[in-house]
Order: sequence, then C-alpha cells, then structure tokens
Amino acid sequence: MLRLTLAALLAIVVALPGGASAAERTRVVVYKLKSTSELAAAAAQVNDALLLHLGRKDKITVLGEAEIQVMLGHEQDKQVLGCESDTKCLANLQTMIEANKVVSGHLGKLGSTYVVTLKLADADRALVVGVEGAEADNTEDLIAGVKAAADRLLGDAGSGAPKFVLKVAPEGTKAAVVDLKPHGVDGAIAQNLTELLTLELKKFEGLGVISREEIKTMLRFQAEKSALSCDDDTSCLVEIGGALGVDYLVTGSVGKLGDSFVVTLKLMDVHRATVASRVSESVRADAAELAFTLRFATWRLLGRPLDGTGSIRVRSNIGDGQITMADNVREFSETTTLKSLPVGKYGMTLASDGYYPLYKEAYVLDGQTTPLQMQLIEQPNEWYEEWWTWAIIGGVVAAGTATAFILANQEVDDGQININIQRPSATSSVMPRR
Repeated sequence: MLRLTLAALLAIVVALPGGASAAERTRVVVYKLKSTSELAAAAAQVNDALLLHLGRKDKITVLGEAEIQVMLGHEQDKQVLGCESDTKCLANLQTMIEANKVVSGHLGKLGSTYVVTLKLADADRALVVGVEGAEADNTEDLIAGVKAAADRLLGDAGSGAPKFVLKVAPEGTKAAVVDLKPHGVDGAIAQNLTELLTLELKKFEGLGVISREEIKTMLRFQAEKSALSCDDDTSCLVEIGGALGVDYLVTGSVGKLGDSFVVTLKLMDVHRATVASRVSESVRADAAELAFTLRFATWRLLGRPLDGTGSIRVRSNIGDGQITMADNVREFSETTTLKSLPVGKYGMTLASDGYYPLYKEAYVLDGQTTPLQMQLIEQPNEWYEEWWTWAIIGGVVAAGTATAFILANQEVDDGQININIQRPSATSSVMPRR
C-alpha cells in the first residue's frame, strides 16, 4: 500500500483551466481512511464520497491516495514496455504532488454507531492543524457528516467548480481503463461493469480506448519478446510502448451502501497528474440493473449532454396493482411501460393488496428502454384469518359449553362437585379439518 510521508511529497506543476488559479488553490492529498477489515468497504465508500465532495470546490485541487496508486501503476506498466526513452509517451508523474494540506482519518464503530475522525495536517510544517469528527447510525448520514466535517477543516474552499467537458484533440484522445474496484460486492460485478465501461467509452467519437485486459496482453507479449532477445528490436518496443501513451486513465469502484449500489468513476489526466472529473451514482436496484447506472455515470464523467427521453419497462410477479412515481399514480398489470420520460434517475413504488410494497430506482437514457424487475413479497395472513385459528377457538368454545352444561346439572354434596366427562356421540357435530 502506498503511504506517502509529508517529507516525501513530490512537486506538482499543474495548469488548471477555469476557476481559481493554481497559485490560489489549496492542494490537498486525502489518505485512505483507516479501519478494521469488517469496515473496509464502508471506509472506501466514505473516502470516494469525500473526494467527490472536495473535487467540486473551485479553490481546491484534490488527489486521493488510491488515485496516486493508479498513476504509479500506469507508469510501471509503461516502463516494463520499454517506454522510458519515448518522451512523448512518458507522463509528468514526477510533478505529481506538492500538497499544502493532507487529510487523514479513521472509521470505527461504537455499538451500532459509525464514528469518523478526520485530521488536517499542514504539509510545510508537518503539523496537525485541525481535527473534526462525524457520527451516524447509517452510512448515508455518515457521508453527509463527513462532508460537513471536511468543510469545517478546510474553511472557505469555494464551490461550483467549472463543469468538466472532455475535449477530443484533433489527432485523437486516448484513454486506458483500469479495473473497477469492488467494495463489499462480488468481484464479478466489478469485472462485468469494467468491461461495460470500456465498451461505453468506445462509443465516443475521437476517443481511443485501451482496456486493462489489452494492457495485460501487451505486458505478456513484451515479456515473451524479451525472453526471445527482442530487446534490440526498437520498433516493437516503441509500437507497444506508444500504445500506453494515453492522455487519460479511467478508474473507479462499485460498492454497496445500505440498500443502494454506488458506482464511482474517475477520469485522471495523465499529463497533469490530476483527476479531471469524478462522478458518483447511487441506485436502489438489483445488480442485474446496474448497466444503465454505469452508462449514465459515464456520460456525466465525460461532461456529455444528458438530454432526450426514454422509457422504463416494469415487470412484476403480481397481476395488478398501483405504481407511484413522483406523486403520479397509475394502474399496473404484469408488464407496464412508462414512456416519454426525460433522461435521469427515477424512483418508484409498486403496491398491491396482499403484498409488501417495493421501492426501486432506475435510470433513463435517450432513446432506450430500461428494464426493471420488481418482485413483490406476499404478506402472511393475519392470525385471525387462518382456518386453524377458528378451528381451535371453535373447539375451545364447544368444550366450554359442554362443561358448563354438565356443571349446571350437578348436585352439590358436602361442598364437592362431581364432573362427568362424556364422549361426543357419533352424531355430534365436529368441525371438519381443512
């Protein structure tokens, strides 16, 4: 794990478009929150949310520890491919960080309460200059508390940084996709979304995309060439090395926060060693429905317009019911299509008599129909609705009536009562069992 010391922070020379000038910006490095292994997934989610929050400030340039690791890994790949001598291929990684401030912290749990402590260190003086905390009973409230704590630590950091829009160079722009990290979810989900991310990025005209698998293939190829004494074949090295001379790295994560999946994407400018764009989308849905969430996040990441209309096709196991979306209620059958919806995220509740209501969210993209499966769970019958309840009650009532009748017909002798238990005759009425 990369753990930079304050004394070891490298120099950064970054020309930043729009907003405050480089001299006016506070340069902040955010370390990963320390936590136990049980809380590692929650800590990663809080870290991503904090970076996203600080990245929107127009007086801050922020870089996360995990983001630095991605850049260092990319540089190592290029060196393995013999790219050292190709100055065009090398990124200015040596100009990565000259931090004014460093934020570190810890996530723990006291009973059912999450507790986060954040520390702000002055890089020049190697001194902790501020401590803030946040606590909450759930991760959603915790993230809100951590954002507020960071704002208190950093003071006036501004807001409303200029919106990022990816501009494709006349000669083309190249990007490499790094595997999305899973946080508390199956690794297969992250891998599948990584593949989908690569395919989605390739749809943008002028953007050349290299997947992580393609990078691994080139690394294996280079190892084989070296074993065959191909070291002197400059052309093969330049050809492979040039393929990694990308302008951007695309990375991120997918995790679970409470009932919601969270997809976070980052676009990292290799030449400036900064994160050009960060986005995060949370959705209450099943893993099978994350594809549209990822596509929506990819468009936002690149600053592309999100307009147009689409549809949501809802399928369910119920025959009929009602579906409510933004205070609009409509009748529902087994399959219902909600049409002409503006692009964006929608939440809806499906309800039917005898079933628990279900709330889910879905994304709409221009000209596309989003499938949404809503499987309702049947409610159990109330105790007084069950046949066996009335069978027992009927038996108790019948027995009580017979006993009362017998008692009423006994004569009292010396204060004693004789009780005769009589078997019902064959013609007695007995409640049939169902």
